[in-house]
Amino acid sequence: MNNESGDLVIGSLVEVPLGDGDIWRFGWITEIDGERLVVDLGRDGHVTTSLDQIRRL
Repeated sequence: MNNESGDLVIGSLVEVPLGDGDIWRFGWITEIDGERLVVDLGRDGHVTTSLDQIRRL
């Protein structure tokens, strides 16, 4: 989704796809480990995803 790891920092707001990708949720990045990101979705918990699966807000 045209994101580079240098563009994203902990606390960046992003959208991530859930399930088959029809539903997107927004949250903030809580952990970055190379291409792997952990996004906090608030009361819905956390999701681990990759850089190519997110959209920056």
